[in-house]
Amino acid sequence: MKTYTNTAFFISLILSISGCNIFESERNRDGKFMKDVVNLEEFNSPYNDYNSNIAQNKYGNFSIVFSSDREKRSHFNLVSFPAFVTYDSKKDKLNLSRNSNGSWVPDFNENAEASSFISKVNGDFNVLGPNFVSTYTNTIVTYGDSEKFSALFYADDASGKLKIKYVSRQGRTGEISEPANFELLNDSHNSAYPSISPYGDRIYFCSDRGGNFDIYELTIPRGSSERVTMENLTKPKSFTLRKVEELSSPFEDKCPYLNGNTMVFTSNRSGGEGGFDIYYSTYTNGRWSQPVNAGQRINTKYDEYRPILPNLNNFSYYPMIFSSDRPGGQGGFDLYMTGLKEIQW
Repeated sequence: MKTYTNTAFFISLILSISGCNIFESERNRDGKFMKDVVNLEEFNSPYNDYNSNIAQNKYGNFSIVFSSDREKRSHFNLVSFPAFVTYDSKKDKLNLSRNSNGSWVPDFNENAEASSFISKVNGDFNVLGPNFVSTYTNTIVTYGDSEKFSALFYADDASGKLKIKYVSRQGRTGEISEPANFELLNDSHNSAYPSISPYGDRIYFCSDRGGNFDIYELTIPRGSSERVTMENLTKPKSFTLRKVEELSSPFEDKCPYLNGNTMVFTSNRSGGEGGFDIYYSTYTNGRWSQPVNAGQRINTKYDEYRPILPNLNNFSYYPMIFSSDRPGGQGGFDLYMTGLKEIQW
């Protein structure tokens, strides 16, 4: 099993879906459950390519953004590529591709916002766990005529410890802010992997402030139609911070990622397949259920890391992207894609 000092690799995955692709026919509209674990070989390299998250720009285009040491061998910085969900009818398989397979899209370089955000945060240090949110794409839901914003949350170890930070842009054409410290989530220890609920009332992250890495929850009380802004999201007047006991263990519990009432995370707790395994839990009546190991179809004796559940349309199940250093990849950690479980409506 690979180990890294003060390093948790993260990827932000932003997929591009435009024109004609896997959703052309009614047969593929909801998609057959994706049982296979597919190596995203068009994006992987002989180096470490790690951890994912999905975000899209105001035009509805996506790009895949992740941490990699392919450019700076001693540090992980964010890299990005245009990405498309594709369907191979001959193999009856879904995949991610850097080619649109004939689909029409606007000039991606002109429309994509990912590269402009990541240029603000890269440096001679590790940049990890990107999480794009935007009121334009309803990854943050707001009401009325409140000013729209887009933001990139992430962690870096420029100070020697992992600290959660953010950059943001107000409106469609505003300047991207300089990196700011998310003070409520940080202390003198490592903190990383922020994941934010669509209504801005819960933020999850992991930290080793208790000795080992555990999952924490920041709760922000909000009115039923309160507008979410960068100010009241990052500097709320009132909040509650707790360790999520029902998800945490005496081992290392990392990389929480939220989609609806389902959370995925990774842990090296006992009873797994070996190394770090992927677990999931369901939020019901204000409490998380007992974590479930994703099983041998997904987990191996090697490390499975930073699972995400992209919020994609036309799926009757949760497609999941994660990283693993299992044999058969291009080298180091590679990105993989599979289905996690059916969505319970």
